[in-house]
Amino acid sequence: MILDKAKLLFKNSYLGTPLIKIRYLLYRYVKNRQISSHFVFDKNVLNSVDKDRINFFGYYNISPENEEGDILYLKVTNEDVRGSLVEPSQIMLKDKEGKITKIAKTKVWNWQQGCMLQWLPKDNKHIIFNDLDNSSDNYISKVIDKSGRIIKMYTIPIYSVSKTGKYALSLNFSRLAAMRPDYGYFNLPFNNLPPDNEDGIWYVDLKTGTTSLLLTLEQLKAFSYVKTMYDAKHKVNHIDIAPDGSKFMFLHRWIGPKGRFTRLVVCNKNGSNLKILNGDTMVSHCCWLNSSEILAFCNYKGDVGYYKFDLNTETAMLYSKLLPRVDGHPSISPDGKYIITDTYPNLSRFSSLYLFNIEKEEIKKVGDFYQSLRYNKEIRCDLHPKWDTSGNKIYFESTHQGNRKLYELILR
Repeated sequence: MILDKAKLLFKNSYLGTPLIKIRYLLYRYVKNRQISSHFVFDKNVLNSVDKDRINFFGYYNISPENEEGDILYLKVTNEDVRGSLVEPSQIMLKDKEGKITKIAKTKVWNWQQGCMLQWLPKDNKHIIFNDLDNSSDNYISKVIDKSGRIIKMYTIPIYSVSKTGKYALSLNFSRLAAMRPDYGYFNLPFNNLPPDNEDGIWYVDLKTGTTSLLLTLEQLKAFSYVKTMYDAKHKVNHIDIAPDGSKFMFLHRWIGPKGRFTRLVVCNKNGSNLKILNGDTMVSHCCWLNSSEILAFCNYKGDVGYYKFDLNTETAMLYSKLLPRVDGHPSISPDGKYIITDTYPNLSRFSSLYLFNIEKEEIKKVGDFYQSLRYNKEIRCDLHPKWDTSGNKIYFESTHQGNRKLYELILR
């Protein structure tokens, strides 16, 4: 703990910034001799989705492409730290013929998850995303068609959408703004948050539009209270619904006098049968391997790596010794044969993409991509890899060409 505080103090000091730059220069150009801004291996083909200005999509494990080959993404003119306070983001559509059209805009977005923009499941025609309702001063979600015509509006924003297309789950983006600004929205005040018994995870019926508070923060605290929760602030994040829609996982996090703590929790879609899969040490990014298995990068009983949690047998095991032992954003391919994940920038400021063959248990690095030192904290650019619907392409964000862009990597 003392060492971590010393590192943080050094990083934020006047000496920290120039020394970090010197260390970066030594690692990149002297030690590793990495001159190019990116490296793509195994004859894979790399293309930017749109060469114009600044564009991106959002989080990992959500595909920007539908089954017809149409691609969704966001476009802005500046890379300000909280860009949503400066300008709306344009919502763009690139069709399978390559024609690019602006179809809508949104006032609520962030650099890590965008506006939760995505295609409605099993639907190549309709798009859902979050926005601000000026008339009510509330965050909402909208469904539009490919021309931008509004089809439906929901009274709260969405976070995770069930692949069944029947429901979505939501959380308080103002609470994230206060406690985890990388993922929050800042268009509305976030200093006066609701009490823990009136906030948590919300259910949205996508057919009827009705909403209900499914799980409260107070319930999560009471479910398995520990002393570190005393006088702490609580939140939920990273909700992800299982492929069959029967259950969902999420991270319950709290920050208090004793530090920061995280639990990986799973429950039925109605909020019943709560189970803690791992806690209270580090749990980071997760994905569903199928509707009964979860892959999570975490600290499990003192070992850090990608662990598989089997909900049927209630067991956990290291998924593979080949996967990186550093944090990343994993996604499983549509055919269930591959896992794609990434890494954060190393000391040379290169982020990497890794492709893991599940059947053969083989791993390949498919690319290295340079991220400038100016991309850090809220404005950092994680690769956030996501599959297309066929499993032949990977989409990711990178800044290796000077600013943030969405790329497609065609696997050969």
